[in-house]
Amino acid sequence: MQLPNEGNVPGAQADESPPMDVSISEEEELTPPEKLSIVDDYEIIAEKALAPLDEEIIDQQYSHWEIKEFSKLPDRSRGRVFEAGGHKWNILLFPRGNNQMEWVSVYLEYADLQDNPSPENYACAQFLICASSLSNSTHYTINVAHHRFTTDESDWGFTRYMELGMLCNTEAPFLEDDGLRLSVVVRVVKDSTGVLWHNFVNYDSKKTTGHVGMTNQGATCYMNSLFQSLYCTNYFRKAVYEIPTENDDPNNSVALALQRVFYNLQFTDTPVSTTELTRSFGWTSLDAFMQHDVQEFNRVLQDNLEAKMKGTPADGAIKKLFVGRMKSYIKCINVNYESSRSEDYYDIQLNVKGCKNLEESFKDYIAEETLEGDNKYMAEGHGLQDAKKGVIFESFPPVLHLQLKRFEYDFMRDTMVKINDHHEFPLEIDLEPFLSHTADRSQAHKYILHGVLVHSGDLSGGHYFAFVKPAKDGRWLKFDDDRVVPATMKEVLDENYGDEQMPMRPAMRYKRFTNAYMLVYIRESMINDVLPDVTKEDIPRHLIERIEEERQLREKRLKEREEQHLYMNITLISDKSFQANEGFDVVQFDEKNLANQAFVDIVRIPKNQTFGEFKNKLSESIDAPASHFRLWVMVNRQNRTVRPDTPIYDGEENSTMDDLRAKCQNTQPNFRLYMETPVYFDAKGNPTFPTPPQSNTTPHMLVFVKLFEPELQKIRGVGKIYVIRSNPVRSIEEELNEMFQYAPGTELLLYEEIQPKMIEALNKESTFLKAEIQDGDIICAQKKLTEDEELRLREAGLYITVPEYMNYLLHRVQVSFAPKIHGSNVGFQLTLHNMMKHDEVAAKVAAKLGTDPDKIRFYVPNLNDEPKAAVRPNVHTTLEDMLQTVYSRTYGFKLFYEVLNISLSELEFKRLVKITICRPTLDNTNTLELLLLKESQMSDLIDTLNEQQVVSEDLKIRVFETIKNRFYREFRATDPISELTESADAQLYMEDESFVDTKKRLQRRTGLDDKEWSKVRISIVSPLSTTPIKEDEFQLFNHKFNNGESLGLDHIDKSGRYKGGSERGLFIKG
Repeated sequence: MQLPNEGNVPGAQADESPPMDVSISEEEELTPPEKLSIVDDYEIIAEKALAPLDEEIIDQQYSHWEIKEFSKLPDRSRGRVFEAGGHKWNILLFPRGNNQMEWVSVYLEYADLQDNPSPENYACAQFLICASSLSNSTHYTINVAHHRFTTDESDWGFTRYMELGMLCNTEAPFLEDDGLRLSVVVRVVKDSTGVLWHNFVNYDSKKTTGHVGMTNQGATCYMNSLFQSLYCTNYFRKAVYEIPTENDDPNNSVALALQRVFYNLQFTDTPVSTTELTRSFGWTSLDAFMQHDVQEFNRVLQDNLEAKMKGTPADGAIKKLFVGRMKSYIKCINVNYESSRSEDYYDIQLNVKGCKNLEESFKDYIAEETLEGDNKYMAEGHGLQDAKKGVIFESFPPVLHLQLKRFEYDFMRDTMVKINDHHEFPLEIDLEPFLSHTADRSQAHKYILHGVLVHSGDLSGGHYFAFVKPAKDGRWLKFDDDRVVPATMKEVLDENYGDEQMPMRPAMRYKRFTNAYMLVYIRESMINDVLPDVTKEDIPRHLIERIEEERQLREKRLKEREEQHLYMNITLISDKSFQANEGFDVVQFDEKNLANQAFVDIVRIPKNQTFGEFKNKLSESIDAPASHFRLWVMVNRQNRTVRPDTPIYDGEENSTMDDLRAKCQNTQPNFRLYMETPVYFDAKGNPTFPTPPQSNTTPHMLVFVKLFEPELQKIRGVGKIYVIRSNPVRSIEEELNEMFQYAPGTELLLYEEIQPKMIEALNKESTFLKAEIQDGDIICAQKKLTEDEELRLREAGLYITVPEYMNYLLHRVQVSFAPKIHGSNVGFQLTLHNMMKHDEVAAKVAAKLGTDPDKIRFYVPNLNDEPKAAVRPNVHTTLEDMLQTVYSRTYGFKLFYEVLNISLSELEFKRLVKITICRPTLDNTNTLELLLLKESQMSDLIDTLNEQQVVSEDLKIRVFETIKNRFYREFRATDPISELTESADAQLYMEDESFVDTKKRLQRRTGLDDKEWSKVRISIVSPLSTTPIKEDEFQLFNHKFNNGESLGLDHIDKSGRYKGGSERGLFIKG
């Protein structure tokens, strides 16, 4: 059962007032001299109770259900079936409530669905349900509602129709002798749009209208409404398609991103995202939450596209479509003199206030102004003359954008306001009366309404949507973000004129805040040229192919996700993977970056694929017989390394790969395998592998070998060898020399890479068994250096042994260095050891900059990636210490640097203070820096300034601390400079005057003229209060500013441009 939609019908707009589900008592609504009977006067009662509708009423019928034994009714009871509007209906009653024990629940049920439960079978009805006494039909209570009856909502009414206590009220009971009458009056309403009272659950815009909507990113409804209008201007759409974009990236090409949006609007079935488009504008997610003026946005967009169209087949398309020409003139009345200028326009801004319709707005636009009296015109050669000033249109474009000035500055209220005045606009308008007498009139200037862009709300916020008629002879559609619905002419015209809302009942009137702010008209004689068919032949082939590839990829990924539980991933490494590794382990098993490592393959296979099948497919892919490789399971060791552990035996040919994973390494998402290729071959050239290890008694072990070359500062995987467990470590030395292409007898140093933090030298006299070498272990080798070679490499700052170099690899970090003051130097990156001392880091940075390392000062960044606190160095400070407070680790490490004029050792005993000296005008200020002993007082600061003759000694000086461009507190001469906040500046402010003179200086500083300055209000402002300064005798000099107080100037921006709550500038980059 359905609860009534209390006061809010799905699909109704915010400022509309749909008929609500309400209760009406006889006394409240139907007070007659003569009481009405629900049996005899149901038509009169229905006329009074049911709200008037704009929709056509197909039929109105009634039904009475006289219940004789109410208490014996089942919990769910139905009245007789009756017909109305060609549909079957009945009353659905829950005498003991529908999950409401103290209430009677009553509904109207759409009985047609019992025989035909099709989604296409629906009906719209307005109805009343009335309970009355069997003995007195004038004693009743009424509830009214309306609903769209569908398979999902086949009944509608009132769960709390009437309290059981009221039903049996002893004074005026409805239930008498266990009898009750339930009556229903049903008006079946014509659904002319197909969406009347639709709840839009599972609504398909494309199926219903042939169009799809656009998703709202936060506050981009204004943009969506404009784009839908431009999309439906087919000539414009075809011109956008003609911009060459084959080599563009949609993330930074507005033209390509717009082409993609237009293509998706035409060919997809779901709402189109604009994220890619706004990203191409250079916008962030914050920009998408800021509303902008639609006219301004349209002009910026058109300018961008015009630039892209130059020199292409689309060159001049925008001007041809949207640009007209007007003439501004001044014509003298008494002498034969006229001054005029013609210019292009892309849109026309028309007044709403004082104009009742569009024709009056045009008349107002071209109305002449008389220049006379003190406002006479200086005509060249004629002196001051009375004159007429005005504008006249010389031509109108094929597509005319009219901006209705719904936002303006109200001087009486001293604020921006929205104009909701009633202003009508027609479906057709003749613009010839507004043309210059010299204009071309060979074709009529009759214009047809094509689009209405609407703003609903007030100045502080609201919602934008559009009504557009996409086809010449088509129907009007409402584009409201992700939803497109058919619209009635009342919705297009009457509901967007503004002013007062038509009331549901005569006593109710309220202001309408939904109205048109932009109109789009098309010249009737050119409508076929403006609205041609747009087919796939008009769309660039590369665009279709790219979008189709992306669609197929999305479908493939979707299918993979759906079938993910049937598949598993194999991580396959080989000898080539090891040879490409220049770091730790066999390969560096970082799951996020594993697929990007050379010669590491991620293979997706069905879980039920057998090991034999997998091996055969692998054989085909590498073009080698299955006997030419052997697969090993790789395992996680306790020391967190990943090494080959044991081969998969031929006896597992019929085991599934999922079973093998569960048996061998059930904790890993990917099944990790190492593909061993042969080293030894028999006399016939067939590969042979050492006997698989069965126990610790197996003689052969597989060992990986790395080579470290100190001169190159590089370690790399070279290959693998098979060692005999009982042999001494020295036994492999000559085999390694051959592998490294070293001369026989070259002495090597051998180490075992146990884990990154543990690289241990091997005793060459010990056996591999005693050295605890096992399958999958790694031996790192290097040539033994002479003392001279060691000395030379040490002096060059190089690492000379495997453990030293591995330690460097473990602790190396890439740090970005940026100048503290933007633009003072360039940024750069250095790869450093995180255990380097502060002085070593400074030396590296100084070498990069070519400066003294003792004058380098470092700063860590804050959360906003701005310089924070300076690093205080000492002999123990390491790079790791400096980076511990860096918050941007997700994006890499970063430090700011500053090149000082003095050394850090000198700075340790002194304090650098930035001084800004303010004089009577802001254009006469200067800033300097002083280096003072940390024990200095403010008097020392002033003495230093006097010594440098920066200020005159006869001037009275006040010293203020400023934080974030705000006076924070005033200092006395005896205050120590140590009380200055680390990031603050000291301000010297010369002041000794009455406030009337202070205001004059402030006016000069702001640059406002007398008229604008008269509107400025000056106050003492704190975070919790504002105290206006009204007395001219007030002396700012004597005011003691409390913590957080400042001087505030309140000045309104009277530019007339509504920013929709945003002061952020509008831009489009791509």
